[in-house]
Amino acid sequence: MQPTLGEPFSAVPDVHVIPTYWPVPGAGVLPMNAFLLHAEEPVLVDTGAGVLAGEFLAALESLIDIADLRWIWLTHEDRDHTGSLGRLLELAPQATVISSFLSVGRIMPEHPFPLDRLRVVNPGDKVHVGDRTLETIRPPLFDSPGTTGFIDGLSGALFSSDCFGAPLPDLDEAAAASVSDLPFETVAAGQLAWATVDSPWVSTADPARLGAALESVVRLRPSAVLSSHLPPVHERVEEMAGRLRAAPDADPVPPTTHDQLTALLATMEPAS
Repeated sequence: MQPTLGEPFSAVPDVHVIPTYWPVPGAGVLPMNAFLLHAEEPVLVDTGAGVLAGEFLAALESLIDIADLRWIWLTHEDRDHTGSLGRLLELAPQATVISSFLSVGRIMPEHPFPLDRLRVVNPGDKVHVGDRTLETIRPPLFDSPGTTGFIDGLSGALFSSDCFGAPLPDLDEAAAASVSDLPFETVAAGQLAWATVDSPWVSTADPARLGAALESVVRLRPSAVLSSHLPPVHERVEEMAGRLRAAPDADPVPPTTHDQLTALLATMEPAS
């Protein structure tokens, strides 16, 4: 299976998911989501993987005239979140990038852009986008120290970046419209494994402080949790947060070795 872009779909009112499905040998399929928030001042949350930039821009164009974008919220600087940034800044000349200063500092060597098109945010900061206010949060788990998420004050949706993500066994499960359609235990196990891989620092985290951070998400009572790496979560948020409390004591997923890579390459057809 090659990385593929899926059909955009509605997660909650005013929010479309633009999904990418990324095969992970030995683990299944990892969703890679960007989101379009249909606010009065439209907001694109992350910009997809560069290898599928053409397909991503076509999918986005099916939802909105790209020139109408007013904000591009980059949850952090990883390439699966910034792949189409340069082209989007050309196509949407009125759009302002929202991100942390640290993430933008890491983006600049590859995707430089004028800093007068940047709105720096930190946890607690609020951004008004016409008909609603977006409040910046720091997700409990993250792989970049510059990560920001936010809660939409109108829809109640929480955009959690990598937090709550999980590889899923196959494409059908990764492409589900809601986590509610999947076996809870499968999702919970995947989330715990993902936590040790994407946020390896969690093995040294203070369990009480991590638990407090997870509880702060539950207290927000989001209408949905929209993770960059999971189908939308519409219920059982408290249970999922509870499972991640165990992450500091979880056995880390062993890293892929060169021998495993060699074995994987032996199963593939030679490149043409």
